[in-house]
Amino acid sequence: MNRRCARLAFIGLVVGLVSGPPSLADQTPNVLGTIADNDSVYIDGTTFTITPGKGKGDVSGQVKALDARELGPGAIIFRSGQKLFIIDAPLLLRRNGPAGPESLYVNAEQARSNRIRIEYAPPKNPEHQMLYDMIREQRALETLQQIFSPFRLPVDLTIKTMGCDGMINSWFNTDNSVPTVHMCYELLQDILQTAPKDTTAAGIEPRDAVVGQFMFWVSHEMGHAMFDIFQTPVFGSEELAADQFAAYIMLQFGRDRARRLIGGAVYAANTFMQNYKQNPEVEKRLEKYASVHGLPEQRFYNLLCLAYGADPKTFADVAGVLPKRRADNCDYEYQSFSRAWRSEMSPHIDARLARTVLDATWLPRPPAPLAR
Repeated sequence: MNRRCARLAFIGLVVGLVSGPPSLADQTPNVLGTIADNDSVYIDGTTFTITPGKGKGDVSGQVKALDARELGPGAIIFRSGQKLFIIDAPLLLRRNGPAGPESLYVNAEQARSNRIRIEYAPPKNPEHQMLYDMIREQRALETLQQIFSPFRLPVDLTIKTMGCDGMINSWFNTDNSVPTVHMCYELLQDILQTAPKDTTAAGIEPRDAVVGQFMFWVSHEMGHAMFDIFQTPVFGSEELAADQFAAYIMLQFGRDRARRLIGGAVYAANTFMQNYKQNPEVEKRLEKYASVHGLPEQRFYNLLCLAYGADPKTFADVAGVLPKRRADNCDYEYQSFSRAWRSEMSPHIDARLARTVLDATWLPRPPAPLAR
């Protein structure tokens, strides 16, 4: 059963459409089923009985005369005590489908671009006030709103910065049925505090380290959001797929900007990789291998490999970082992910708007070389 059929079958169990007042003709038995064109359903708010009926002729004139509003693809009516409630805004439901748990956005509108919403939540910690003021002044979320605007979404998607009670983290889930990417001020503060004070010996500038990491983490969570909204099939680890989603996004901005973004993003692994020659035996607690996320060192190499596979000339020096056996396979890894992107993501993207976004000069200044 495809997704559309599954959606219709599910909605058919819970949705009622009200298209007119109780003046119905040719009443039919009280049975749930399909509502035909010009038919109507009346729900008595006192007795809570459901009465379907057939209209006489074309009811479009009656709809206009009664100033009836369109509900969109569907609506859900709940009874709570002695009251009825109708929901005709996008509603996220979870159910167990044939392939396992899946999300269903009921009454979602027709997919369209420019559905990214942003929110700067006031910080809980006074120490984050300066950070809050800075990212608002620099319009950080407005930039992200522009970058992800080409995705044609059936619902609004929010990117939100917020205080997380000391937790350095970012995540995607739904807030009151609204898909939301959460970025903690604690994470942004950590990125700022760990960024280099000056341009590194490898040529990574402080600003690139900040922007690259911020872009990577937001894009990673946006990957989770897109997988959920579009019900994208993912073989293997979704965390790895989200990392690849983030890398692929950054690699689309042209050679110079892609190089700066990737260089800044990989700086996050600087503390893990800077002494690897002196101490090649990396030891980890066994529980670290049970995490759904890959180890930082693995994510470092995966990111570089995707970049090298995308553009061996621009990222030529990456071949000196990756083991040769892995470097030789990076082209295949990139092409494999690129095929998946074209199949699962490209149909949801406004190509003309995407080209405008990619051509925008929102990241000026000369490129910084990657670290070896």
